[in-house]
Amino acid sequence: MCVTYHNGTGYCKCPEGFLGEYCQHRDPCEKNRCQNGGTCVAQAMLGKATCRCASGFTGEDCQYSTSHPCFVSRPCLNGGTCHMLSRDTYECTCQVGFTGKECQWTDACLSHPCANGSTCTTVANQFSCKCLTGFTGQKCETDVNECDIPGHCQHGGTCLNLPGSYQCQCPQGFTGQHCDSLYVPCAPSPCVNGGTCRQTGDFTFECNCLPETVRNKRNRALGKRQASLE
Repeated sequence: MCVTYHNGTGYCKCPEGFLGEYCQHRDPCEKNRCQNGGTCVAQAMLGKATCRCASGFTGEDCQYSTSHPCFVSRPCLNGGTCHMLSRDTYECTCQVGFTGKECQWTDACLSHPCANGSTCTTVANQFSCKCLTGFTGQKCETDVNECDIPGHCQHGGTCLNLPGSYQCQCPQGFTGQHCDSLYVPCAPSPCVNGGTCRQTGDFTFECNCLPETVRNKRNRALGKRQASLE
């Protein structure tokens, strides 16, 4: 209801359950969420509410007792922030450089001690590195020499150690990661730009290239097709 004063000004008189300059907000205190005897205080202009807690209680909804460990024992060390999870439990958010349930440990992983892409975890004041395959050592700094273990390369292939891995150099006639496949010169074809592969021996081949005019037409056609796709 609009109530008008003699000087021409006025205000909105809101029905129960609404507030605000134009009664546009639902009363946030209509359903009082404040616990443990807390009093709901509405901010009429904003349509929001806060809880004014009874003595001995705190929290957004007055749900925590001031006898909570966060207030009494202040368990979070080294500048950590205590967050109340329930009436008796809490969680600490630690400052950079500290870790542990109560931020009691120095974060040993802060200096990034673990090498070669390994994962660092803090155990008490120490660090532990989980190494990727192919590396070992306390900091995963040592490359595992896979070639010390026989049998990686078959058919007389030579094992070449690489950082974190290895490679087989295969004898003539074999190919594959472990030299376990027969080498067929034209399967798959090594020839590019439309060239045709022809096997000339057990382990040799030659490429028969397209004539230059045909090759140029083919390349122009591929270029036009690529342009239309773009």
